Formats: sequence, C-alpha cells, structure tokens
Amino acid sequence: MLEYLELTELLAEIERHPTSLLFIKTANCGVCDVTYARAVELLKQYPQVNSIVVSMEKTPSVSGEFLVFTAPAILLFMDGKEVFRQARFVSFDELERILTSITC
Repeated sequence: MLEYLELTELLAEIERHPTSLLFIKTANCGVCDVTYARAVELLKQYPQVNSIVVSMEKTPSVSGEFLVFTAPAILLFMDGKEVFRQARFVSFDELERILTSITC
C-alpha cells in the first residue's frame, strides 16, 4: 500500500484510479496492525484495486475529510465516490464479497 502524508495528494490518487481502497490507521494500535496485515493479504487477490494507507497522526485532516474518528477504518471508492466503509470492527468476508462484486 502506498502511504500519503498530504490530503491533496491522497484525494488526487483516489480520483486517478477507478477503484481505490483507503486504509486509515493510528500509531500504537494493535488492532490497526493486524487489520492492516490482513487487508494487504486480501488485496493481493485484487491487483486492480489501488491501495492507500494513511495515518491519522501524520495526516490529521483525513479525519475531517472522510469523517473518520476511530481506527482502523477501511473506505472503498469507485470513480472517486465512497461505496463501502467499515471502522473499528472490519468484516473481511463482507469486504471480500464487495471487492469481488465490483471487480468482476
């Protein structure tokens, strides 16, 4: 996953790709680390999905832009529009089902 520090670059990256997955995390968050590793493994099956990671500490404006106040959070975008969101408790079965349906 590519990591971005500037919100403008992050937004441009989402707009540039037909399908993007944004992973938002915080530092010293064990759940974030485990969820991130699992998301990276899952996304290996979907190379057409652009994957982005951002830290709320390094880029605090991401919280207000996407209205995310807890981590981890996964946001899925198609053509720049959010189509799926999960925060704190991520259902990877549901995420995989959504990814399969939009990438086929």
